[in-house]
Amino acid sequence: MTEPKLERIRQHLENIVGERNPFTRPKHLENTAQYISHQFETMGLKVTHETVNFEGTQSQNILAQTYGDTEDIFVLAAHYDSVPNSPGADDNASAVAALLEIAHALSQTSHKKSLILSAFTLEEYGFIGAKNFIDRNPERKKRLSGMISLEMVGFKNPQPNSQSYPPYVDPSQYPDSGDFIAVVGNEPSAGLAQALAQVMARSTPALKVETLVVPGQGENFSEVRLSDHSPFWDVGIPAVMVTDTAFFRNPNYHQPSDTMETLDLEFIRDNVQAVTAFLKQFLNQTG
Repeated sequence: MTEPKLERIRQHLENIVGERNPFTRPKHLENTAQYISHQFETMGLKVTHETVNFEGTQSQNILAQTYGDTEDIFVLAAHYDSVPNSPGADDNASAVAALLEIAHALSQTSHKKSLILSAFTLEEYGFIGAKNFIDRNPERKKRLSGMISLEMVGFKNPQPNSQSYPPYVDPSQYPDSGDFIAVVGNEPSAGLAQALAQVMARSTPALKVETLVVPGQGENFSEVRLSDHSPFWDVGIPAVMVTDTAFFRNPNYHQPSDTMETLDLEFIRDNVQAVTAFLKQFLNQTG
């Protein structure tokens, strides 16, 4: 019998996977936004839609908020759009499914810190949705204390030599098989990245967790800027990316072959469990 969490992840993926693009498949992009919104609402979360205009198209950031006692707002995000001609299963339906499952777990409890669960649009066009979110509300922007971007969390390959790295990473310090999840930060985010990785590894022993912190604001490391955390880096907000490393591992990246059948649902479940464990602890810390 399939455990409930795995079955929900599968159902999310079945509803989301398929080209989700404002120019080539706007209807499925819109349907996905509605699906995410409905899922949040069934959890009893307050949902806000923020319209994002881009080159004659309109799509939505879908935001669900949990309220704490402090002014600070933490963000957990995943983008739900895909590139043309790709069903976008790993990129990024896997992370949207994880976002919904984490939301499901967190919606059952109260927390001291406020959290916005963000399904961002138009990541594939230069993080347009994330930038819109940051710039839209100056008062909210002042309250943003940090964020986690879930970016491709569903592809695993335990075979030797299945993992590659960008040129500035020493491969001798990391596994050569693609069977881990990576937590990536810049120097201002180093504390958040290390705390997240430690709790993930401790809470979910089956999950291998690796950490990379790039120097400075990360401005010279283009390969690790390719998600919605990078606009947060650019305005000095601590942010980390949780990723299966995309094209450094997954041969289906941005291809028609990025299908649901290539995903490891247990890997997604383990990432859900690990990030949830961190947030439950982090959101209830004082100070």
